[in-house]
Amino acid sequence: MNNIQEAQSVNRFVLGASRFLSGGRFPAFAISALVFYQIFIAVMAFVPPAGGAWGDFLEDFRMRCFKYDPKSGWMELGSVWVMLSEPLPLEAIFFFIWRAPLRELWQTRRAAFAQVAAGALLLVSLIGVSLMGLGRSQATPTELPFPAINLRSALVMPSFRLTNQEGHTVSLADFKGRVVLVTAVYSTCTTTCPMMLTKVRTVLDQLTSAERDDMAVVAFSLNPEADTRELRGMIAKSYGMKAPFHFVNGVPSEVNAVLDKLNVARTRDEKTGQIMHSNLFFLLDREGRIAYRLSLSQNEASWLISALRVLLAEKSS
Repeated sequence: MNNIQEAQSVNRFVLGASRFLSGGRFPAFAISALVFYQIFIAVMAFVPPAGGAWGDFLEDFRMRCFKYDPKSGWMELGSVWVMLSEPLPLEAIFFFIWRAPLRELWQTRRAAFAQVAAGALLLVSLIGVSLMGLGRSQATPTELPFPAINLRSALVMPSFRLTNQEGHTVSLADFKGRVVLVTAVYSTCTTTCPMMLTKVRTVLDQLTSAERDDMAVVAFSLNPEADTRELRGMIAKSYGMKAPFHFVNGVPSEVNAVLDKLNVARTRDEKTGQIMHSNLFFLLDREGRIAYRLSLSQNEASWLISALRVLLAEKSS
């Protein structure tokens, strides 16, 4: 009796599998899974992280798959396009061979098509979650302490006199007696500038109102020829930046001279207009000297709030 039941179960399984493979469900599932995979890769490549476990996973994924450099923000876009285009031949094959069952499934059984697509989405999501869990298990469990004394410097900050997003003139002398966080971004950047601005906003949110009143943020434009006051104002508004945030620009030669003195590396892709640049934060003490120079790498970015509080705790000489 048991042998008969087992044979019946096997027959039902084989029959169901045959229907799944010969009908429109299998190609619909396969194409949906490939499309969701492409969406996953696009998210991994182009969506700016928000910090935390997600940000750590995203940075690790980009370094492994796209040769991402956290310090410069450089990423091998060719690898991104390869991973995005790899499924296209398979999608075309599935569609060409099973186009009639696919058309029939789409036209007459939309609910079944949606169920299959949902199953494909669930599969890709589970793979993504498992990868994130694997990345977290391999990550360094503890954050390195901030080496305040070893990193401390007293470098000269180049003087400047530029205009912020509100049209007000801003100079280095205006910040005497206050702590200043200096960085460099540009308005149309879609790679690491959003990460840097998000980090700045996160740090400002962590400070008390009294601490924010005792400091300022100055972001120099990396694209002085194109960063208009309107664009810089839009960036400040989109990231919820208020005083003490100054997105400054001016005569291109003057802006570039300051960036050169700060050793902010940058190169422009003439075909795309994209600017590849180093991602740096300079922290000025109350005397206007560069006390700390930190990058966007995981450890150094986590030290930003600690470095600011070290300087905020100091009194003017």
